[in-house]
Amino acid sequence: MKKIIIIGAGPGGYEVAIEAAKKGLDVTLIDKDELGGTCLNYGCIPTKTLYRSAELIKSSNNSEQFGVKSSIDFDFTQAMENKDSIVDNLKKGIEFLINKNEIRYIKGEATFIDKKSLKVNDEVISGDYFLIATGSTVKMLEIDGIDSKYVVTSKEMLSLKKLPKSLTVIGGGVVGVELASIYNQFGTEVTILEYQKNLLGFIEEDISKRLKPILKKQGINVVTSAEVTKVDKDTVYYNLKGSELKVESELILMSCGRKSYIDNLGISEIGIEFENKGINVNENYQTNLEHIYAVGDVLGETMLAHTATFQSYKALAHMLGEENSTNFSMFPACVFTFPEIATIGLTKKQAKELFETIEIKKAVYAANGKANAMGASEGFVQLVINDGFIVGASILGYSASTIIHEIAIIIESGKRLVEFKDMIFAHPTLSEVLALAIRE
Repeated sequence: MKKIIIIGAGPGGYEVAIEAAKKGLDVTLIDKDELGGTCLNYGCIPTKTLYRSAELIKSSNNSEQFGVKSSIDFDFTQAMENKDSIVDNLKKGIEFLINKNEIRYIKGEATFIDKKSLKVNDEVISGDYFLIATGSTVKMLEIDGIDSKYVVTSKEMLSLKKLPKSLTVIGGGVVGVELASIYNQFGTEVTILEYQKNLLGFIEEDISKRLKPILKKQGINVVTSAEVTKVDKDTVYYNLKGSELKVESELILMSCGRKSYIDNLGISEIGIEFENKGINVNENYQTNLEHIYAVGDVLGETMLAHTATFQSYKALAHMLGEENSTNFSMFPACVFTFPEIATIGLTKKQAKELFETIEIKKAVYAANGKANAMGASEGFVQLVINDGFIVGASILGYSASTIIHEIAIIIESGKRLVEFKDMIFAHPTLSEVLALAIRE
């Protein structure tokens, strides 16, 4: 029986561990932290649980339009306890599957001692295949005062015992805008300081430009083109158009991205090639040592839980000589602000750089009956077309994280968009915004 050793028990590790065991491999899963990784314990799941609390508050605050008058009685402690309970239940579910599939799980830090074995908790373990899925860690700005006791990361923000009265978020990326949106609804006074001219600068410009006024309308103070220079206790100093300004707050969230985590792994000692961004791999997620694979955040590229999972499935298929046709150029990504944001494929700018001609189809939520009935008429669906095929899409609006998968199915079908123009969409639904865009 072939043996696979998986280092990292996040989505890129535990899910493929279960799959590998089902396919008859002897599986050992190792992690120095918690089962489920950052996503389950300090990221995706706790954030979205708190997002639901924030969503209910936002809905209640806007309820008078629908003739519902009520006051909000928000219990932060109970919201955090609910988050912990959900995380614990999901972790128990993973533990059950690990045990059911007879996977050996070791909690400890793994270090390669040669190309075929590693050491964990004073035990040497050898294997036929290795999969590195050690994830990432928070990037910290190299500025004076960053070690202030007032500075926290997303991990601490998701385990607070007391709701802060004020919060300064350094960085307007996904984690920054999501936590800013959540805590703003909780009643915290929030300021975002972003170095770039737009928030979420990597997504479709039509959305990144609109996000700032949307968040400001919700009561979040958003400062873009702000260069943070230092932190002095509870005060963040920054340059804006040549002027030095400052903002004081009860907490300061450092949210300037993440970096691949390879500390103490010993990969350089055994000759695995890597760069500053992360470990180098080929299209099958093999390192330069063909029996050692790497997936997920540790590659320093697309840092999403679901891409890590599907990369690990691709790696496992290659180990077993099986086919895997996952299209990694078309992965959906979602941002949970109010309203939601979702993207897939190329932005309009990227498409223009690749193709001679493109077509843009767009439909707005304001023209949708269900959106208006819900009081959720802000937003749009945009499709980027080349030669009749969707090559990219962006959504700003309610339930964007669901609708983006309808677009993904169209893309995966391999059919031109015109073949869907006569498809029937139920009325009244938010999906009809996509129908309008298709027919536009």
